[in-house]
Amino acid sequence: MTAAAVGLRSLAATWSWRVLVLAPAALSIWCLNRDGTYRALLFDGGWTTRFYVLAWIVLTPYLGWFIMATGRLTFSLIRNEDAQRVDEFFVGAATLLLVGLGLGALSMLYPQIVLGLAVAALVWDTRSFKPRTFAVTFPLIAMSLLGIGFLAIVFLDHAVIPDVVSTDVQQLYAPYLAEVARNRSIWLAADNPIFSDFEIGHGNGLHLLLATFLPPHVAQIVSFLYFVGIGAVIFELARTLVPLQTLGRRWEYTAPSIALGLAILALASDPGPQIMEFGKYHLQTAALLLYFLLIIARPSKGQDKLSAGLSGFALAASYPLYAAFAFLTSAVGMFTKAIQRDSQGLAKSMALGSGALGGCILAFGVNYLYLGIPATNPYSIFRHIASTEHFSRFGSLDILDYFVLSQSIGVDDFSIDGGLLVAMRQIKAIIRSAALLAMTSCAIAFVDSKLFPDRSCRSRSWPPLNAAAPFILIAYLATVRFLDATLKIPSLIRLSIHVHVLTPLVVIAIAFGALTIVRRWAPTWFTGRAAPRLAFLALFGACAWTVYSFPWQSFKSDGAIRFAMGRPLDQMPRVSLNWRRCDELQQSTGSERILPLNGYRAMVPCYFSPLLTRGKIIHTYESDVARDFKKIALGTADTAEARLRALGVNLFYVQKANCDFWLNGFSDLFQRDELAKRFAVRADTPDYWLLTWKNDDQSLSPAAEAGISELRTRSKDIYRGAYGVEPFEVVKHHLSFDRKRADPAGLDQLSTCR
Repeated sequence: MTAAAVGLRSLAATWSWRVLVLAPAALSIWCLNRDGTYRALLFDGGWTTRFYVLAWIVLTPYLGWFIMATGRLTFSLIRNEDAQRVDEFFVGAATLLLVGLGLGALSMLYPQIVLGLAVAALVWDTRSFKPRTFAVTFPLIAMSLLGIGFLAIVFLDHAVIPDVVSTDVQQLYAPYLAEVARNRSIWLAADNPIFSDFEIGHGNGLHLLLATFLPPHVAQIVSFLYFVGIGAVIFELARTLVPLQTLGRRWEYTAPSIALGLAILALASDPGPQIMEFGKYHLQTAALLLYFLLIIARPSKGQDKLSAGLSGFALAASYPLYAAFAFLTSAVGMFTKAIQRDSQGLAKSMALGSGALGGCILAFGVNYLYLGIPATNPYSIFRHIASTEHFSRFGSLDILDYFVLSQSIGVDDFSIDGGLLVAMRQIKAIIRSAALLAMTSCAIAFVDSKLFPDRSCRSRSWPPLNAAAPFILIAYLATVRFLDATLKIPSLIRLSIHVHVLTPLVVIAIAFGALTIVRRWAPTWFTGRAAPRLAFLALFGACAWTVYSFPWQSFKSDGAIRFAMGRPLDQMPRVSLNWRRCDELQQSTGSERILPLNGYRAMVPCYFSPLLTRGKIIHTYESDVARDFKKIALGTADTAEARLRALGVNLFYVQKANCDFWLNGFSDLFQRDELAKRFAVRADTPDYWLLTWKNDDQSLSPAAEAGISELRTRSKDIYRGAYGVEPFEVVKHHLSFDRKRADPAGLDQLSTCR
């Protein structure tokens, strides 16, 4: 055999197994991108849905591998040293966040480029990956099986089923990922100025990268990977805060399983991460914030400054306002490390704060230079420095003024006293629980030492009392709860759910500290044989009960197994929105654009829907029509008609028995006196009217005119009853508004007019 033949055979042997390893991922990507998949998931189900579920089951581990391989590659290029798996995951995610943002800014988000980078990272990892071994014990096997079952429940219920329940996911998150895949860029197309989606989405580079070759539903899969990452952080925090292996051989045997059990308990609790919306970016933010706590709380490692700085920069670049939590962790870390005279710990705390500051500058700068406003939340602050002319390329600041007015009635005034009360209650509850756990543990240990003494026990000396790590966690938890209860901002409330995973950790850490003190006073109490097994069994029982009580019950009520078996989405238990109406409008009107005058919430499935022609159903505040808010909604009837005709808008949707009019529906163009003069009925169904511009052979029936006018008048009455004034008129005529007269409960009548 010639040398060339030997070389070819060697090359084939080297690459063939790699091709076989990556082949299932390629097949899954093809399956997920087949034409008509979304329609089949909604209306048909069957084998399309079953293969869809199977494809995500196969592909998800590859996506996790891609993130971790990127982390290992980053460490090898910068630090050239091994790191823990949890560090590899989060540094990999942070790297991809920034790579995706960079490629998007350069308009280079092509699937060929992204897939090429992914394959290169995975192939490199197959050549350099070093597996790690660990002791396998019966407690660890039992707890691992419970954990795998729990993750399978969450995966099927929250990650695999496309979120067709949340109105935000369908009109703010998924559309931007689809737009990025279409434009190959983070920048917006002139005919689809979805500025709010851009603000919250353009910095999430990992999502952007994956959305180039996968459907927007991939956001839920990414959130699941971050959910697992949170579990890994809790596992490492438990090992740091509660070093059970230092108690002796028997405790060392159960220590990994107990740390894993604490992670399961934290993830499965309600409230906890498993109730967060997987279609949004909250789990990504929560995972990074918890990872910051791990970096600061644990003993310093060589790569911690890189991990802290890079991750802090990535978090702030993705959404700069949440960097406040990174600054909080950095400040608490610098305070504790300075007291401990830990120079390395101080350095990594400063690296975290510096990275977050750099990310904030980048994100605010990009937003201001591109949109004309650094951020739309908190709007009351940034409104004063916004460039009206610059922002008018994308939307209208008058609409944002309307939002501030309409949403303010659901938010109470700030209450520092209330926030302090909530934070103090949280701390008291933690201390009481820790004291009870410590006393119970001491009693059990004492009885165990008398009934089942271990004569061969050579207990190790306990480590010095570590008060810094629990203090960091308590300070973070209490501060977030304080801000949550003080500001009462809905998005902050949803994000702050993640701090609940720290509660069991802090309780056990404080109890462990108390046991450390008791151990020094009475060492013979901790020489029993049964206590480690009892601790494991108690924790295993608590985890099993928590998984059954919360994730499993949610799994059953959501009908997740029915979806996996092929049930269409529009027949799922929690789905109430009507997608068939979107399909009906598409089939009956083709590519003609439709402006809904009411039914804002009912029309959520149709905004940016893959079922419809792009831009067909015009969004209320993210569209070219909204961009001309002054001329259309606030202008005269003649001005509004001229502008709508120029934009090619010839159809107008009015849902029957629905008083949920917004913005354009209150335009002078749609007053009763103008309806018969300017419009005709294109379609009159039992559920809605479809109006068009009047011509010689068309007219508006008296019944339709009366019905539409009645709905519009009733809508104004409902708003007036809830606000004390009509909010649209407040914005239009710059009127004053007394928020104390607001009663938001009345707005529930909008969807039914009752």
